[in-house]
Amino acid sequence: MPTQPPILPSVTPTSAPIPTAVPTPTAARTAWSPRVSGPVSRDPLLGANPVHLQPGYGIRAVNCRLPGWRLQAAAAKAYYSAAIACHDRAWRATLAHFGLTLAGPRLWAGAQGNQYAGGCGRNSTGREAFYCSADQTIVMPFDSMRSIARYGEGYALAVLSHEYGHHLQQQIGVMAAYHARAQAVGFSSQAGQLLSRQLELQAWCFSGMFYGMNAGRGSITRSLSQQALENNSHAGDRPGELRQHGTNRNIASWFTWGRHPSVKSSARVAPSVYECNPWAARDASSLQ
Repeated sequence: MPTQPPILPSVTPTSAPIPTAVPTPTAARTAWSPRVSGPVSRDPLLGANPVHLQPGYGIRAVNCRLPGWRLQAAAAKAYYSAAIACHDRAWRATLAHFGLTLAGPRLWAGAQGNQYAGGCGRNSTGREAFYCSADQTIVMPFDSMRSIARYGEGYALAVLSHEYGHHLQQQIGVMAAYHARAQAVGFSSQAGQLLSRQLELQAWCFSGMFYGMNAGRGSITRSLSQQALENNSHAGDRPGELRQHGTNRNIASWFTWGRHPSVKSSARVAPSVYECNPWAARDASSLQ
């Protein structure tokens, strides 16, 4: 059970974008090829992705109505399905603003993880859940998720919201660009591990945006938002793992920044996709 206090951001994760000629989202998808030369910050689908370049544009507030939470496979699957639909409603207008049509992710939430036979094969990472970009599926096996879900719905929802962040990355082109660059340098290399941390930290930031806009509305209570922070404060790289997710502190910081992008808790600011750009982070320590 998480016991550490919440961790607030100590640095401003993102910096102003580098002025450059940036294609529209549609052009970026059709003209972009998996070349990996040049700085990540100028990559048209990573640091210079059009979705990252407009300050102040966030997501829609929605009234989620989630079914009652029970620690049982069928009930958890129904809860996850409703939560995905809620995330879809929150994010659809955001992607439409940038000329993209959101296609919601699939869900696999079977009772036993060894029954999964989707596009990404079995989960060999030891993680409780994962996103498969090959078939755009959020995979949340009940048996592997039980160690987190037993603490309550807020912890389970935090995991789903993070995996949904990966689906957003797939939708806006970040995932394809990440795979091309990571494959070129080696997924396990130092550069590849940094790219992975950037990918993961952005997904947590996107998740934070959802909570920042919707905590206190419908079924997304402020308590669930707090439980998400507690879960994410312990989601960092584990002993023996490659450095592919980030430290507990940085994960919590990017999630918190997504919820409220200001170092002043009293500041009147709203979640913004511009702030969730670890590809243009000004402080390398925020990517550890």
